[in-house]
Amino acid sequence: MAESRPSSTLVNVAEHAELRLVQLLADSAPANLLGPSFASDCESRIASADAAGLIRTVLGNAGAMTSLFSIEPADEAVSAFSLLAALLDRESDPASARSAASEMADAAAGRGQSKNAAYDASKGASMLCALYNLRSDPSEKCALLRKIVAHVSSTCPDLLQPGRPLGDALDSGNVTKMLEGWGVDRAEKRAVYRTAAEGVGKAGGEDAASRQQKFLLLLVGTYENSGEVDVEALGAAKDAAVGAVSDPVTLFDEQRGMLSLPAVVALGGSPSTKSLYELLRIIQEGKLDDFESFASSNPSAVTDAGLSRETCVRHMRLLSLCSLAAEHEEIPYSAIGSTLRVDDAEVESWVISAVSSGLLVAKMDQLQKVVLVERCVVRKFGQEQWGDLKGRLDAWKKNVGGILRGLEQSQATAQQVTTQ
Repeated sequence: MAESRPSSTLVNVAEHAELRLVQLLADSAPANLLGPSFASDCESRIASADAAGLIRTVLGNAGAMTSLFSIEPADEAVSAFSLLAALLDRESDPASARSAASEMADAAAGRGQSKNAAYDASKGASMLCALYNLRSDPSEKCALLRKIVAHVSSTCPDLLQPGRPLGDALDSGNVTKMLEGWGVDRAEKRAVYRTAAEGVGKAGGEDAASRQQKFLLLLVGTYENSGEVDVEALGAAKDAAVGAVSDPVTLFDEQRGMLSLPAVVALGGSPSTKSLYELLRIIQEGKLDDFESFASSNPSAVTDAGLSRETCVRHMRLLSLCSLAAEHEEIPYSAIGSTLRVDDAEVESWVISAVSSGLLVAKMDQLQKVVLVERCVVRKFGQEQWGDLKGRLDAWKKNVGGILRGLEQSQATAQQVTTQ
């Protein structure tokens, strides 16, 4: 005979649902875990309209929690948990409601459930999500989001993969939009970004590094002045710097301005991270020659950061090509080969790599052995670059002026001919 499983179907549709839920949990709980007064204690809480007290009575009873996690199918267990969560709206004391919600979240995440043989981490994740959806206070939602990510990344990390509902919800742009909409302060944003970075890192996957890097950059960006930079900020900045050096191409646009972030700037002032900051500066703004010179003078700087020198050289070649393209509209193969330290026969493959990476738009004239640049990313845009842009605009203005004057002269000549 198949073992009978409790069902919460009646709980969801009947009047006095909380009483029926209590009865369901009591009837299904192991007798040795429930205790003789569970039902009467719950009824007393219900009679006195003590919603938080009722929730704590259920959470604190091993038998009731075993019964709750035994409910099948899983969505009915979540429905039963949601019924408890809905009672929080009846609690007149907001602080008590927040505290009870936090206790519910801890129970769903497995805290205090070590002896609960029926505890299921995936059910717990669904319960956490249900609780998150039922709460409206911004600070509560931040805390619940962090608990969801921490729990899922530790127990069922595949749920955080892109393509899964929770994984898609944990998109950096989506999370940023939610936090802005909630109007939470920078401290709460930092906590969420930090947990999200750790969570997507644990989730793994082929794009885990770039997903994690996006959250690290958001986290580092919350430190808006040097006075806010603390040990945690320096740690996050160090991780973000290592991420930017290990892959400066995939998130080129997001990482381009990170040298100006106060937490990143602070890396340059610490003896333990000064070499990492200099390496980041070269990756962001320098050329291959700069990297080779730095790596020769600081042989351990690359390996200490857990980076591969070969990988760094490959990225520096691509970025050096972009710098060259920003300076010249027509580049001889020989100039590219010299800058990248490769044979002329390899030039075309590096141009193709730069184009396929989205860093460069160009054409190759194989007969003339030149690269014709149409567009390229700008690695650095400071006073010097503003001056160069002004020079180009002035030249364009002069050329356009010459064309207009030529048209005016042509029109005047044509009118004279017509008059004659």
